[in-house]
Amino acid sequence: MSYLTAQQLADGPESLKELSELYGIDAALLAATLDGGDRSAWTIDEQAEADEALDSVNRFIALGDGEVDARLSQRGYQLPMSAAQFPVLTVWARAIVRYHIHRQRDRTSEETGRIERDYRDALRALDYVAQGKLSLGAGDPLAGAGPADGGAVRVASNPRMFTRNTLGAL
Repeated sequence: MSYLTAQQLADGPESLKELSELYGIDAALLAATLDGGDRSAWTIDEQAEADEALDSVNRFIALGDGEVDARLSQRGYQLPMSAAQFPVLTVWARAIVRYHIHRQRDRTSEETGRIERDYRDALRALDYVAQGKLSLGAGDPLAGAGPADGGAVRVASNPRMFTRNTLGAL
């Protein structure tokens, strides 16, 4: 089970355009490849390039899933989690995958800073989940599963040696 699909990664006109530019593939061909649509208008070579791009995207998705799982496992979640039940996982996985695709393709644009920020924010949020400081949302099986006393500091000591009773009438 994956937290993100290639179709979700390319969801929206700007996202599809971004992927098609990164891989140097016509956006309509990439959309048809992602959706399993008719690609007969393109050459066999163009179709093969689109297939390679989809394979690459799927490898990056697997990498992103691994990063999400690595952080969730620190807290003891039963993996893989359900992206349908916890949609925030899809948001975080998407930020991670976009970052790795951009880094691998070695392209820069004004969008790069936002992509890097989203990646760091996703990792920070996952780290907070791993530390128990952030919940995955409604239905989180480990929400509030910290120490029974809420992490309060307790101090214990021996009983007092000198009291009114032990010292007498001094």
